[in-house]
Amino acid sequence: MTTLALDASTSRATVAVVRSRAVVAETTVAERSEHVEPLLPAVLALLASVSVALPDLRAIVCGAGPGTFTGLRTAASIAKGLAMGLSIPLYAVPSLRLLLSGLAAGRYVPVLDAGRGDRFASLINWPSAEGAGYILAPAADIAALAAESHATIVGPETGVWPHVRGVIHLDWGAPVDLASWEPDYGRSSAAEDRRRAGATPGATR
Repeated sequence: MTTLALDASTSRATVAVVRSRAVVAETTVAERSEHVEPLLPAVLALLASVSVALPDLRAIVCGAGPGTFTGLRTAASIAKGLAMGLSIPLYAVPSLRLLLSGLAAGRYVPVLDAGRGDRFASLINWPSAEGAGYILAPAADIAALAAESHATIVGPETGVWPHVRGVIHLDWGAPVDLASWEPDYGRSSAAEDRRRAGATPGATR
């Protein structure tokens, strides 16, 4: 089964072509506008590089967040559009777990930037990561959690970035409902907060 996998939970998006749970091609996209412009061309170019046409795809896997709002929304839109157009299933996997791709077995706290001085973090006994949720907390609290749990913090700040090649190690679960699924943004965007507060665009809080 040929599968397209993509994640854009950080400023460094990744794309992979997976066949029979093995990665046959991969690429990284790190450009302006949080992947709005370059992500879809990168997807199409990667498929072409291994002679995979869109109708050859049998499934899509998308990083489900939490993470950067614009990146997650862009990846989800591409994934949903392709899945709908090709009538194939879409699976969603937690982006925090994609930080653990290639790491040895151990106890980890994968961390992604949540903005406003906060972090998204999870406590995972890798590779047995089933059922692990995440918290949103200040960076200092995450460091304390890792110390108390005797776990190693991994994330972009430690030089470890989520990579969608990690989907080969994860249980994808059941396909999502294409009509209703949205990625887990982890928190509302600044624009949404302003709307809720009745502020005008550009106003400070």
